[in-house]
Amino acid sequence: MDTYILEFEKGGTFEVHFLEDQAPKTAAAFQKALPLEGGCLQARFSGDEFFFGAPVAVDDENRIPPYEGAIAFNCDPQWQAVCIYYGSTIESGGEYYNLFAEIRDNLEELHNVGLRIWKEGEEKVKFRKK
Repeated sequence: MDTYILEFEKGGTFEVHFLEDQAPKTAAAFQKALPLEGGCLQARFSGDEFFFGAPVAVDDENRIPPYEGAIAFNCDPQWQAVCIYYGSTIESGGEYYNLFAEIRDNLEELHNVGLRIWKEGEEKVKFRKK
């Protein structure tokens, strides 16, 4: 079984677990598209979330409310982005993104990375097979 990671430029590496049962098409599309690299930005308007652009063509299949450690994809062709949730979120009125993976360990460190991006600005991230 392959291992996948998110690796942040200023520190922080997290194992990513694809939700192949809940989002099989999205998980497969991302596994095929990797490695990806982008600049992570804060999305404070939706709570404790940061995101980076990812040109992956896939339709929604698992739109559920996010939680700490959740990794979702905004499938809108004009705004394709991987969204990573590191704490509490703001109710969006049901406008959720396509949840396809999660970080299960080191959530406190993930929270610290999120706060760093919020305070210091954009940071490069690599999403790849280990």
